[in-house]
This record gives sequence, C-alpha cells and structure tokens, in this order.
Amino acid sequence: MTTQIDPRQKLSPNKIRAYKQAPWREQTRLLAIGLAAIFGLMAMLGLFIFTGAQAAEAGLRVQSLIRERDRLMRLLESQESELTQNQSEEWMRKRAAELGFVPAGPKDLDYLSVPNEAPAEPVSVSPTSFLYTNAEISLAPAYRETLLEWLLDLIQPKGAK
Repeated sequence: MTTQIDPRQKLSPNKIRAYKQAPWREQTRLLAIGLAAIFGLMAMLGLFIFTGAQAAEAGLRVQSLIRERDRLMRLLESQESELTQNQSEEWMRKRAAELGFVPAGPKDLDYLSVPNEAPAEPVSVSPTSFLYTNAEISLAPAYRETLLEWLLDLIQPKGAK
C-alpha cells in the first residue's frame, strides 16, 4: 500500500534540507539581481541624462539661431532704410548736382513730331488663322493629319489611294 502525504502536514527537517539551496548560491543570486537592478537604473539614468543634454544643446542652438536672425533682421532694416533714403528726390537732386547735371528748361528740350499713323489692323493669333493658310509658315502635312488618316495610311499601301 502506498502512503499519501498530506500537503498540510509539516515536513520533517531532513526533507526540507534536501530541497534547500546552499547559502552561497542564494547570496550570489541576490548579488546578481541587485547588480542587474543597479546597472539597469544606471542605464536609464544615463539615457535620461543623454537625452537631456541633447535637448539642452538643441535649445542653445535654437537660441543662437534666433539671435542671428534678429541681428540679420536689424541689418536688413538698416539697409532698407538707407536705400529708401538714397531713393528720395532730395538725395537724387543733390547727387545729380554733384555729378554736374543741371535742370533742363523748356529751351533745352527738343520735340519730335510724328505724323498721324493709321491704327494697325488686329491680327488673329489662333492656330487655325495662320498655320494652315500661309504656305511659308504652315506645318508639314505629317503634323496636320488626324489619327484616323495616319492609321489608314499604314493599312493601305501607297499606290492604292
């Protein structure tokens, strides 16, 4: 007959020792788990620090680009102001006087009279108005034929027309 062991029954110390691990194995396992957890935390912290440093570097680059943009905008506004000043009538008159120009009077001007000319006739520029009528500038027959005509030319021999 076989005896069944009741799981609720307390095991004897001899049977417990048969399944218990050696103390140094438990300590090694706990040390390995602890070191793995520490290395994992260090890796996560390193990743956070690395991404934070990259974000800070990108922020500094953006700030420097904004400063450069503002400097260039001020320079552009300055140049636009100078250009506007140089295009004023007063500046132009002053510069012309420096170059030796004087204002022209009515006696200094020469007028040219042109006889009345008949208005030109309007010209139609649609393709049909001149491409097919003027022989000098008309298109070659190969470009004027339709797709059906081209297919019929391929099907029929040259002498059969």
